[in-house]
Amino acid sequence: MTSATSYRNSRLPLSARMSIMIASLVMTGLGSWIFLNLIQEQASPAASATLLLLFTLLLFWITLSFWTSLAGFASLATGRSGTGLSPPDTSQPLRSRTAILIPVYNEDPNPVYANLAAMYEDLARSPQGRQFDFFVLSDTTEPRLWIAEEAAWYMVRRLLKGGGQIHYRKRLSNSGRKAGNIAEFCQRWGHHYDYMVVLDADSLMSANTLLQMVRRMDANPRAGLMQVPPVLINRHSLFARIQQFSSALATPILAHGLALFSRSEGNFWGHNAIIRVRAFTESCGLPELSGRKPFGGTVLSHDFVEAALLRRAGWQVWMLPDLEGSYEEPPPSIMDHALRDRRWCQGNLQHLKVLPAKGLHWVSRFHLLQGIFSYIASPLWLGFLVLGLGAALQGDGQGLSGSSLSAVGLASSELMTVLIGLILIMLFTPRLLGLAWVLRTAISAQAYGGRTRALLSLGLEMLFSALLAPMMMILHSRFILEVLLGRDSGWNPQQRNEMQPVPLRQAFKACRLQLFVGMLAAAALLALPLQVAYWFSPILAGLLLAPLLTWLTSHPIAGRISHQLSLFRSPAEIHPEQVVLRARELAAHPLVSPPESALQALSQDQKLCFLHKAVLAATVREQPDKTVLNRALQKYSAGEELERQEENAFLSSPEALQLLFAPMRELTENAANRMAQAA
Repeated sequence: MTSATSYRNSRLPLSARMSIMIASLVMTGLGSWIFLNLIQEQASPAASATLLLLFTLLLFWITLSFWTSLAGFASLATGRSGTGLSPPDTSQPLRSRTAILIPVYNEDPNPVYANLAAMYEDLARSPQGRQFDFFVLSDTTEPRLWIAEEAAWYMVRRLLKGGGQIHYRKRLSNSGRKAGNIAEFCQRWGHHYDYMVVLDADSLMSANTLLQMVRRMDANPRAGLMQVPPVLINRHSLFARIQQFSSALATPILAHGLALFSRSEGNFWGHNAIIRVRAFTESCGLPELSGRKPFGGTVLSHDFVEAALLRRAGWQVWMLPDLEGSYEEPPPSIMDHALRDRRWCQGNLQHLKVLPAKGLHWVSRFHLLQGIFSYIASPLWLGFLVLGLGAALQGDGQGLSGSSLSAVGLASSELMTVLIGLILIMLFTPRLLGLAWVLRTAISAQAYGGRTRALLSLGLEMLFSALLAPMMMILHSRFILEVLLGRDSGWNPQQRNEMQPVPLRQAFKACRLQLFVGMLAAAALLALPLQVAYWFSPILAGLLLAPLLTWLTSHPIAGRISHQLSLFRSPAEIHPEQVVLRARELAAHPLVSPPESALQALSQDQKLCFLHKAVLAATVREQPDKTVLNRALQKYSAGEELERQEENAFLSSPEALQLLFAPMRELTENAANRMAQAA
């Protein structure tokens, strides 16, 4: 249980939570009142009511983020996190056992094992490093990558002499996706460990951060999960560099604000977090959602739900915004960012079925609702703009005079100008506060390229965000429509290669919907007075420039130019930690090259085949589908090419693997017989 001191300290953050909510509601009410007075005489009652409802919903989430950021900045500036966590005891050696889990799905194994090796070496420098074991949990379905994973695992164990601490496990069924992958580990090996640190394939954490996470869990026995905000690193495209810079500015502010607001009802972001194994095993069994996909089936965004289930069972979930040394990589392009968002969109919309669940804490429901709204906001904004534009085109049945107000309130009125200005300031507040924190000293500013470069970078980043927002609004609206039409996102591996830019033709094809909407909007704006059309120009520019922006920001040359100009720099780039440098060094010398064909690689390398069979016997519990296996055997005997599912079944059968060396054994036996006859 928490101490009396911790309990007393929790009163302050509780009032901070309510203060954030009340301030957000008051500011939303004031903004909505101003908006109503601006539109009520310019549109029909029905249009006014609809616009007011949309505006109020959208404004509340903006003001909530604004006040959360202000609270986070105050917490960061004063050094008072306001949490009720008991401080860790660093005088005693660690006795808790921790498993570091790295789930992989059709990933290049070289950077995965480079990060693992860097973390292993970093932990090995501490006497407490022996308390950690690494598990690569493979759900890979690509046969050649499966074989490459095993080879890389074997090589890294030999190089690091970490035979007892570095483990590899392969599943055949992939049931439950990542959540099922973690759950299967808990069932088989969880009882050996007190905690598990869940990472992504591109995650990286320093030994100091890992040790501090474990010590904090030890000091707080009611803590079920602690989330450490990750820093974005290692990407070089212009899009990724902008994301890394923006994240470095805003994440500390938002993380401190979320920690104040959430308290022990925090959230889980799916990776770079430590979890108490017993709490997770007892509380976080995820059911299959009723109904057909995409709303039914496996929970895609499992992390929010798992945090809610932990809290429902009485365990605490904390954000640790003061811990550094936690890293991940951003998507290399706008298109890759959108592909990842498509899966998240479907997963977050599934939370509509989780919201009514009994026993959830209201803050946990609020987290789920925030995740849902992060995608629903886009069609709401689109509806708001379309309805407002339509009302503006009809203004009094004759169009609008240059001095009148449009129904959406975007006109030459000074009051509306002030209102829009305040909304924009609130939207950019996390980054503005982050910049203020960075510029407080010359030394801190140097980590962002200096004060001048930091100011210029933020200005360009805000311009980019303004152009990107209309693109994402259309994309998210399309994603929502696809989910409603029953289209499943599937389960595709993330694109991590940024060596090649998005081809311009492909960018135009991917952005054709944005271009179409932009041209329609341009035609509509021609009918509006210039004072009204002016306010829509950033949205129009973002839509019409979408293909060029997608192509340009994915191009390595644009990224290199921004680096040479010292733009979009961040502390992780200028002053990287040793574990980051070591991971880069190891990744520059790949352990393995994935073969063109898994079966061909095994048939040509008997040692590799023996390794594969040993891993198969030690870790794989499932049996391949007999029908698929028989079909694979028939095709192999006939010399036909196997499909992926058939090749996986072949690789999963020790009996089938014996066939790979049957010709070699026959040749050896024939040669021995000839020698015996000659003798």
